[in-house]
Formats: sequence, C-alpha cells, structure tokens
Amino acid sequence: MFPPLRILSRPALAAFLCTLCATVIAEDYTVPSGWHNTVSNATRSERMNSAWHAADDVQNRINSSLGIPMDGNDEAGSRIALVFAYQDYYSGNVFRKNQVIDNTLRLYEAGISALDDESLTYSIVVYGLAEVAAYLAYHDTGRLELARRNFDTAYVDFITPSAAQSGEYPRAPLTSNTTCRSTLGGLLFHEHGANSTNLAVLTTTIGIWVTLSARLAESTPGNTTYLTTAEQSIQFMQTHIINPSSASALVSDQFDVYHCTAFSDATPWAKDIGPYIEGLSIVANITQNQNYIQMLNMLVPLVVVVPEWHDSSGVLIEDSTYSKGTMIRGLLEARLRNPSNTDMVRLIDSYITLQYNAVVSNALIGDTNDYKVSWLGHGPANYSTVGNVDALDVLNAAFVITPTNSSQSNTTNPTEPASATNPVHKHAPIGAIVGGVVGSISVIAALVLLGFLYLRSRRRARELPVLDDRLEPFITDTSPRTRRTVPAEKGGLQQRVALLHQSHDSSPPTSPSSPALDAARRTSTAQARPSVGDSGALHAIERRLDNLMHALAVHGEAEDDPPVYDGDADHALNRNNDGHV
Repeated sequence: MFPPLRILSRPALAAFLCTLCATVIAEDYTVPSGWHNTVSNATRSERMNSAWHAADDVQNRINSSLGIPMDGNDEAGSRIALVFAYQDYYSGNVFRKNQVIDNTLRLYEAGISALDDESLTYSIVVYGLAEVAAYLAYHDTGRLELARRNFDTAYVDFITPSAAQSGEYPRAPLTSNTTCRSTLGGLLFHEHGANSTNLAVLTTTIGIWVTLSARLAESTPGNTTYLTTAEQSIQFMQTHIINPSSASALVSDQFDVYHCTAFSDATPWAKDIGPYIEGLSIVANITQNQNYIQMLNMLVPLVVVVPEWHDSSGVLIEDSTYSKGTMIRGLLEARLRNPSNTDMVRLIDSYITLQYNAVVSNALIGDTNDYKVSWLGHGPANYSTVGNVDALDVLNAAFVITPTNSSQSNTTNPTEPASATNPVHKHAPIGAIVGGVVGSISVIAALVLLGFLYLRSRRRARELPVLDDRLEPFITDTSPRTRRTVPAEKGGLQQRVALLHQSHDSSPPTSPSSPALDAARRTSTAQARPSVGDSGALHAIERRLDNLMHALAVHGEAEDDPPVYDGDADHALNRNNDGHV
C-alpha cells in the first residue's frame, strides 16, 4: 500500500514518487495470451441495437408505482437510472429520459424527502451519482442540485484530514480507540447518521464517493470542495485499501478503523475497485496530476487479471449483485479519458470486447433480449434485473469503443485501438459529413419524387372531364401498421404508463430513433399526403421513405462520435458548459 499523498515528509514523498516511477516502468499492457475472444465482427449499429433492446426489456418490466421491476431491490433504481442515462448520453439520445427523470428518480426523491432518514451512506451516494448521470444525459440542472444535496447529506459521514489530525472524529467510539489517528482523513462510513456509532467502512462506498465527488467537481468547477474531497478519499484508498503487490488482494473489501488494517476475511469484489477507477480517472483528467495518472496506469492492467474474478479465458465471473458492470464502467472511463495512452486503450478494448462476446454468446437467453447474471451462461434461463443491468454496462461500452466506421470495417481489432472520440472537435468528423450528405441527398430525392407524383396527379385531374363540382376530400392514411415513437421529453407518470402499455402491443423498433428525424418524418408525411387517385403508388413510396428515414436514424447514430475526453484539464472542465465535448 502507498503512503499518504499530502501529508508526507519530503524524503518520504521522494521515495513515494520513485516507487510510482518504477511502477510505470514495470507496467505491462500486453493482452494476456489466454484471452482468445477479443475480436468482434459486430458493427456499431448492431451493438447499439443490442444495448437498446436490453434496456427496453428492463423498461417494459418496470412497475410505474415503484420505478423498478418487481424483482428489483432498493439499489435497482439507481443502477437502472445509471445505465439508462449513460446509454442516452453516449448515443446522443433522450429515449429513456421520461423513465429516468419522471419515474425512477422522481419516486426515489418522493420517498426520501428527509435524506437523513436513510440508513446507508452508500444508498445516498449511489443515487447522487445517478442524479449526476441524468444531468449529463439530459442537461437538467435540477438533477445536479439533487446530486449536490446527496453529497452534502453524506458529508456528515466523512472524516476530513483536519478532523483526523485533531482527533475530532465524527463518531465518538473512535476518539480513544483507534491507532490510525491522522491517516483516517478521506474515510467515509458505510452507515449514515451524525449520531451513528456504527464504524463499518466498506470500500465500495468510498469508491462511489470518489466518483460522485469527481463528477461534481467537473460539473461545478467553481466549488473546490468536491475536488478536494475526492483527492482526500483517493489518498485514503491508496494508503489503506489498495495493495498493488498482491494480485489476489489488490483491493480490500472492508477496513478496521480500530486496528488500522483491512479485514483479511472479507472477500473483495469487482465493485470495490470499479467505481474507484472511474473516479480516479476523472480526477487525474481534471488535475493532470502525474501521481494520479500513474496510479491509474498501475491499476488498470492489474484489475483485468485478478484471478478470483476471472476464468482462465478472461471472462469476468464475479457474480455478486450489480458488481461486474461497475468494473466495465470504470475501465471505460479510464479508456475515454486517456486516448493518447494507446497501450492502455488496446488492453481495455480487448477486455471489453472479450466480455461483450461472452455476454452475447453465453448470457443471452434464447431469442429474447434478456441476459443471465453469469456471463458463462450458468444459472436459470429467465429474466432478472441484475442480469440485464450488468449486461447493459457491457453492451453500452461495446458500442462506445467501436470505431464509427465499423460498418465498413466490420471488425474491432485490438491491435489498432479505436478512438472513441475526436480530439477537441476542431473539425467535424468526415464520416459524419459524408453520411449526412448522402442521407440528405436521399431524403431530398425522395421528397422531390413525391412532389412530382403529386403534381402529376393534380395535372391529370385538371385534364379529365369534370363530373362533379364538389371537392374531393383528402383521405387520411388509416393503415393498420403501428409505430413505436420516442416518448415526449416531458410528461407525467400516466403518459409513461400509456407508452409502456403501447410497447407491449407493438413490436419495438430495431434501434433507438432520432427525435429530429421523427419530427421530419411526421412533417414530410403530412405535407405529402397521397390523393385518392394515386394512393396505392404513393403509399408504397411513403412506406419506402419511412424505412429510409429509420435507416438514416440508425446510420446517423452509428456515424456520430461518442463524447470526447481530452487530456487537457481545461477542456475536461469546459465540456460541462454545454453538456457536450
């Protein structure tokens, strides 16, 4: 374990930095030889479709009065909100907005009007993180305020370095019964309450706390409390929890505040390190502090080979509740924040692709959109919210890392890491320009053809003998085919339930649709309504145009770049001014 970062003496600090430098030199990003399934031929559009359908299946099972499916626990709401919001965020969609904001999170907020009544700090923090994810995806500043509220509420369970130095701990039993003393700065207790005497410290709670603090620091650069808090908890983790010298004990699950040591009999889980890597990646990106960057560089190649969490082929087999997905999300964040570290990108891409192949090959249940908890395919072949939500983290990550031109190359090659983003967006991506031009020409050509046929029908009508001086009314298209549309961005629970019921009565689309293209589709259909004489021919053209619009929606999403993260800290902060990079 590393000594503290901020309270080291100069000789100790020098020794610590030398240790980190030696660690960097010893880093090995080589893809393990036992990983045989690290290439996928699935295109970006195919991966997006898989992710969208898996999310849709979860949403269809949500009880609107609970905000979660019937098999979900208290944690399910935050986890569903996270994977839904991040799917919309990375795809540039708002399809899950109503579910996330108007149902799942709204019911959570209504149920805990007094956050101090919440018994677990963990729950407060993870729901705060879900609120931040909703803010990022939907640019709803109200979500950010709620996330800050959760942070403030949990802060009473946090030990600041100054409190640790003075021995003024927030919980009375610690005053005279701990040997840790000043090194407890950055610790967050698992149980909530200013008057609590519970001294349980769980690593997963601190890891999520680091991520929440880091997200708030990036979203609120004017408030230094969030970044300072994240850094203090990182120091605690590196001092007491992380042990890079042990492959099987890389991270400890629980910490004994009395004896200042980790519990040796507490089994560590992937969720103990996944959220921490996510938060550490953000802090390193914001500060550009080489210590944090080197910590991250050291951790990534170690976590992907922890023997207790993987089988011999590299598949993640740690099946505790909502655990595997946090590892994928943490590694994805590290990958996106460090595009110039091509060796790290290559390793993470290989790892995520390996898990993606395992999920779609082994965990997918028959012809459904449901996934087993085990990515080896073990266990009952029926829907579970845990199975689908964990799978969603992999499916989301899989389309994010796929090159935007994968529809042409059709292969994710780990030897040529795909850049998920454009650097700083100094110019528009060529693929998007070409796709947009081709798509626009196709739409214009179709509309011109419709106009030509319509004018021709009007000209023929003028040339025919007038048999009746009454006007012939336009006939509204009453085709029995139904369409599944993207829910409106604003609406109450009744509207969401109606849409949910509709989804049971009609087959889902093959991919998320674009709201802009949906509006264009409705407008073009209204303006080009067929006349009586040519209804058959024009209806066929209208159907083809409808299909073309839907195809362009998929094509447009496949061409758009995911959010960009640049190594420059100012750029990372500026990204939050408009919600995009």
